[in-house]
Amino acid sequence: MILTAVVPGHEMANYREKTLSYRRAEWLTPGVLTLERCIRDAHLKLQTIAERTIVYGAHHVRSAKMKSVTSGGILMHITAEIPGDSTSVVPKISDRSSEFDLGTARPPSGGEWLTGDAFLYVRDDHVCMCTTDIHDGAVRYFLQLLFEKSKLRKDSTRFSLEKVADISKVKLLHRQGVKELELRATLFKATASYAKRKNAVVGVTGAIGKHLKAVAGKPNDVTKDALRVELVLKVDRRLGQRNIAVGEKQIEFLAANVLQNRDKDDEFVIVTGTGERITRDEIFVRSKVRIESDGKTVNCDKAWEELLEFFGRLYDTGVLEQ
Repeated sequence: MILTAVVPGHEMANYREKTLSYRRAEWLTPGVLTLERCIRDAHLKLQTIAERTIVYGAHHVRSAKMKSVTSGGILMHITAEIPGDSTSVVPKISDRSSEFDLGTARPPSGGEWLTGDAFLYVRDDHVCMCTTDIHDGAVRYFLQLLFEKSKLRKDSTRFSLEKVADISKVKLLHRQGVKELELRATLFKATASYAKRKNAVVGVTGAIGKHLKAVAGKPNDVTKDALRVELVLKVDRRLGQRNIAVGEKQIEFLAANVLQNRDKDDEFVIVTGTGERITRDEIFVRSKVRIESDGKTVNCDKAWEELLEFFGRLYDTGVLEQ
C-alpha cells in the first residue's frame, strides 16, 4: 500500500505501509554459533558484491550492504533481481480508447529491475526484518548459501528462523496487558466442549453454541452444522477510568486462564497491549509502520531506523526473553 503525506514547506512524500516481523535463529547444535557472528564472518571473507551474490534459478540474490550498530548487532540489506528480465508497462492511452494491451520495458542500461528485497537487523540470534516480495524462508536460504560460499564451519548452515513459541506467554500478558481476546469454535465442537469443560474459560464458546442450538431447535445434538462461533472480548473505553481498570484486569485474567487451560482443539487469539498476537502454539510478533518509499521498495536508512526501534520495543516488553 502506498500512502502520501504533505509536510508544510516540503514536497509531497510517498510512503508504504510495511510489516516488521520478528524471528529467532534456532540451531541444530545450540550454544555454539550465533547468526550475527556468521553474517559478520561471511562478510569478512566475501568483501565484494560479486562475491556476495548467490545465483539460484534465474534469480541473483545478494547482500547489498551491511552495517555494524554501535549498541550491538548488524543491519543488512538483501536484494533480488532477474538479469535481463522485462517488466510490464501500462501504455498512455487517450480518453477515447476502449481497450489496450500491456507493453514491456527492458531494464535500463547499467541496471536491472528489482524483484524484491529484505532489510534485517540481527543481534545474536534475534532477527527483525522488513521485506518486499521476499519470504522469510528465502532470507534463511540465502544466508545458508552465503555461509556455505564463505566456507564457514559446516554447522553454520544448520539453522532455522522460527516464530516465538518458547517464552512465557502468561508473563508476556502481565507485562503488556491484553487488548483483545478472540475465542473461536465451530458450533458442533462448541456444543460438545460445553458438556466436557463447562467450568473452563473456553467453555464460554461452548455455552454460546449450546444456546444458539437451542434457538435453532437442536439443543443437545452434536451435528456438523456449518456455523462458527466467534467471541471477541475487549474493554469498553467509553466507561470511566475506574471501570476500564477493572475491565483490563478481568480480560487479562481470562486470557491467562485460556492459556493455562488450553488443549489441542482450542482456537483463540490473544492480542496484547502492544499488538502482539498469541495463538495456541506461537506468538506472532509484528508491527505495522509507514516508511518513505523508494520506487518499488522503501528507503534503506528509514527501514533500518524502524527495525532498530522495533527491536527496542521488543526488548522493553520482554518478548526477547527465553
